[in-house]
Amino acid sequence: MENTVVKREVVKKGLSATDVVLVAILLAAGAVLRLITPPVFGITPNFVIVMYCTAIYLIRPKFVELIFISLVSAAVCHFTTKSMIPYLNFISEPVGALVVFGMIKVPFKAMIKNVTLKPAIVTFFGTIASGLVYISVLKFLILFVKTPKNPAFAFLLITVFSTAVANTIIAQFIYYPVKMAAGKKDLE
Repeated sequence: MENTVVKREVVKKGLSATDVVLVAILLAAGAVLRLITPPVFGITPNFVIVMYCTAIYLIRPKFVELIFISLVSAAVCHFTTKSMIPYLNFISEPVGALVVFGMIKVPFKAMIKNVTLKPAIVTFFGTIASGLVYISVLKFLILFVKTPKNPAFAFLLITVFSTAVANTIIAQFIYYPVKMAAGKKDLE
């Protein structure tokens, strides 16, 4: 009689409790940091974006889970924002999260020695996508109001790119400590 070993594959059915707690802690930390951090030259890093980008990068959610994370992130942004129209976060944050989701699916390496730069890169593009969508929708809404040329849009673009740079640095700085604390392995 032959002895055969059957290898069973465990299929992930949803986010684990640990993953949910990780997302909740990161978003809560992002909200607190966003509320208490003073602006520098009128610009405050969007710590909520940094945190949802980091969470998505670490837990690799399914699409439906990603949408849930992005909507919770949008709600957190809505209540912690200093922006003119906070409801736009419900459009811009899911787009930013989708960009991060797409980028983690693309196999590319961005390493310096043994340090991955992929979390910083996906955060940069997630922030840019979120910010540009926010500005685009805002500009579209303002088209229906007669206003003279508004220099605020140039300032908003500068804000988006400055925030993206700040978020990129913060994401790279927190990635390894959060990864270690969560017990996650490199997925590159």
